[in-house]
Amino acid sequence: MISIRQRLLVGLLVGLSLVLGIAGYATYRQARAEIDALFDYQLRQTALALRRQNLLALAISGEAGEGEGELLVQIWDRGGGLLYVSRKDWELPFVTEPGFADLLWHDQRWRLFALYTGDRIVQVAQPARLRLRMSADIALRNLAPFLLLLPGMALVIWFGVGAGLRPLHRLAADLQQRRPGALKPVATERLPPEITPLVHALNDLLAQLAHTLDAQRQFIADAAHELRTPLTAVRLQAEMAQRAADDAERAGALDELRAGLLRASHLVEQLLAMARLDAAPPTGSVGPVNLLDLAKQVIAEFAPIADDRQLDLGLLPSAAATVAGDPGEWRTLLGNLVENALRYTPAGGRVDVQVQQAGNEAMLTVSDTGPGIPATERARVFDRFYRGASVTVPGSGLGLAIVQRIADRHQASIRLEDAEPGRGLRVIVRWAG
Repeated sequence: MISIRQRLLVGLLVGLSLVLGIAGYATYRQARAEIDALFDYQLRQTALALRRQNLLALAISGEAGEGEGELLVQIWDRGGGLLYVSRKDWELPFVTEPGFADLLWHDQRWRLFALYTGDRIVQVAQPARLRLRMSADIALRNLAPFLLLLPGMALVIWFGVGAGLRPLHRLAADLQQRRPGALKPVATERLPPEITPLVHALNDLLAQLAHTLDAQRQFIADAAHELRTPLTAVRLQAEMAQRAADDAERAGALDELRAGLLRASHLVEQLLAMARLDAAPPTGSVGPVNLLDLAKQVIAEFAPIADDRQLDLGLLPSAAATVAGDPGEWRTLLGNLVENALRYTPAGGRVDVQVQQAGNEAMLTVSDTGPGIPATERARVFDRFYRGASVTVPGSGLGLAIVQRIADRHQASIRLEDAEPGRGLRVIVRWAG
């Protein structure tokens, strides 16, 4: 993995090289335009200076010959006859049009100026390669200082980026020195604005992790406390069965042992259900759930228990309603509500389930004729392991906590109210699609 410093160094150097390349090309084009204008002026002035020169004097003195260097001078008559040429190895053809012209002759490009004066035609030409070479030389001389500065700029970028990344190194060192359980927020003082959002996000994550760990520690402590009593009771009942003097006493002790094991098993199941809800992502398996079919299945499952306790468990007139979510979790929610109602309703009582649909809102209701929950305690009954002071029925205090947890995962609301004036309990779960 390439480091941030290396990425910045390569990116900046590549960017600077591109900028220098563009600047070099622009400088070259500018120099080319200026040199073309200057040399065109030279060609014109040379032609004007030679328009009345004596051909013999030119031939003798060589003024327009070898002394002109890269210039080629030709003088023609009106009939196209060559009267004078400064360099015989550079002879060019006769040009019929006056003024400037670009000429390709023997695979070489020329810039030419023709001046018509009297009975003479003066042609002054120059190789185009001279102009190209001088333009490139000028552009290179202008860019040479910047090209020589590139290694120095690379060092400045390298150390400058290193200094800019120093706060990240300090942050990493601070996190590496922490113990696994140290979840306090990371200090945001003296941090660059670019790093502050990252640190804030990290602090939010640490806060969530601390909250989760605290909840897990509290859950483990509460679970250990709640399991201690039923397990102690089971151990004592087993010892009583072992010390029983006759079969009748042993049978009674075994019945108590069986009841204790059922209570302990129920508590463990509730604890595992709560742990699964805490660990699983919200509504991991989402699908349509038919609440009416679900209510019929749960009522059929708990019907034997209701008959054994002499309770009337039934389904009130209902309408089909569909919600989105995890079918297993909705099954757990309704099962806990029905089980709680059966547990707290005395013999001869009634437990009713109803499903309703109003527009996009589905409503699931479980009512019973039990003692109900005082209004002052309804806000706390959803806490884990909470049991009211007047409750005498054995239980774990997790049923409604599980119901609330599932409802929260499905964005559903729960309301508790009296089933009848002054008695009973009605639990209403609303889900808005």
